[in-house]
Order: sequence, then structure tokens, then C-alpha cells
Amino acid sequence: MDTRTLQDRFNPRVAEALKQATRAGGYPALLGVEVTRCEPGVTQCSLPITPALANGVGTVHGGAVASLIDHTLSLTIYPLVEVGRWVATLEFKVNYISYAKEGTLTAVGRVESLRTHVAVVRVEVHNGAELVAQAQGTLYIRDEAG
Repeated sequence: MDTRTLQDRFNPRVAEALKQATRAGGYPALLGVEVTRCEPGVTQCSLPITPALANGVGTVHGGAVASLIDHTLSLTIYPLVEVGRWVATLEFKVNYISYAKEGTLTAVGRVESLRTHVAVVRVEVHNGAELVAQAQGTLYIRDEAG
């Protein structure tokens, strides 16, 4: 992806609004997701590991990791499209590499492709230096929300 094109398209006001919206409520806030970095073509979200995210064996549930990935996917694209357009995940594939029990999960999304109506984003999730999961997702960009 051409970095210059991403810089030209990037809307810092949208990026800041996404950070605020994530904190304000809804499912990401319920989980504890926070947007920690939002730059042209790269978004980082974090998720503190709490007992509520554990599965039956005491590690972070794969659904919590997938939720962090899904949120990161769309937030990587929103600041790059015109205000009023709607971004939705069409699909994503996750490879779970390792488990996590404590600390913070950090997901970094990077734009691989951005077209008029379709984008592809790659996400890596780490727990400290440990790679926990890798994912790639396809997102649909609709002309108007709703």
C-alpha cells in the first residue's frame, strides 16, 4: 500500500473520534478495549487481560481475541474513508499461535489494500513479546451509513 496515499487520505479528527467512541460505551468498552495508536494505515488497540475474559482453563478466550481483532480491522480503515461512509467486516481468518493468561493484548492492524468499496487489513496480536494471533480481514466500505 502506498504510504503517501494513506497519509493524504488520513483524517486525524476521525481517528480521535474513534478513540473517544471506543471508550464511551458499547461492546468494545465492555471488554476494555482502548485505541492506543491511530496513524495513516496503522491502528493499535489494547485489551487488558481480566478474569472475565478467561475460558475454562484460565487463558484468554479466543472470542475475546477475535473481538479485539474485529475492532482493530474496522478502525484501521475508518480514518481513511470519507466521513459518512460505513465500514463493515465481511470476513476474517484468525490463526491462534499462543495463549495468554495475564498482562495486556496488543493488536496492530495494517492496511494491505484499500479500494473504493473493499479493503484488506492484516492484524497481529501480541502479549508482550509473544505473538498470540495473526489475522487477515476483508472489509466492505459502503457509500453511506445505514
